[in-house]
Amino acid sequence: MLRFFFDIDGVLLDFETSYIRTLKDYFQLDIPDGYRTEDWGYSDMLSAEQFQEGWDYFLNSEHFTQLSPLIPSALFNGVFGAYPVHFITNIPPQYLEKRKQNLHNAGFQWDSLHCGGFMSYDDKPPVLKADIIHQLVKEQEILLFVDDHPDNCVNVLEKFSQAKVWLMSRPFNREFTHSRISRANDWDHIIAFSRKLIASVENKH
Repeated sequence: MLRFFFDIDGVLLDFETSYIRTLKDYFQLDIPDGYRTEDWGYSDMLSAEQFQEGWDYFLNSEHFTQLSPLIPSALFNGVFGAYPVHFITNIPPQYLEKRKQNLHNAGFQWDSLHCGGFMSYDDKPPVLKADIIHQLVKEQEILLFVDDHPDNCVNVLEKFSQAKVWLMSRPFNREFTHSRISRANDWDHIIAFSRKLIASVENKH
């Protein structure tokens, strides 16, 4: 049996384009269209105070609910829809319903949606993505995990040594290397691998 786990922002939905466009307009930044940061904290664009101000503005703006898909939902649903699909995102939990609506509007289908990652928003220890997966995965299942942050990929691989873990390439993670974490430049790599994985499992039954 297969089970699939995906990050959302930066993997399924194009967070960066919308976020940078919003920051550019809000702070009147002189950056070119299509700019991509190489820093997770956007320090090449903003001070720490501006980053927090911009993040708070973005969370409560209409832009947050209108992220474009990075993969056609029909293709995604067609490849993964026969197996359990779970989405895990590290946004503040009170905004999860907005992200859910964004996913629905984009046409994605899934079995469960969760908040998890290394950031905590309630002064409690963070619930890591591997912790959430541990609650969902069943014995003998093969799991595939895709994220754009290396820390989440390492966290999952350390907990599930046999997992198929993929890092979605972004400028801020391009220096990261790991012998057992595959890098995808785009969704074509993940789709091709997943189809082979699905075929190998189905051929055993």
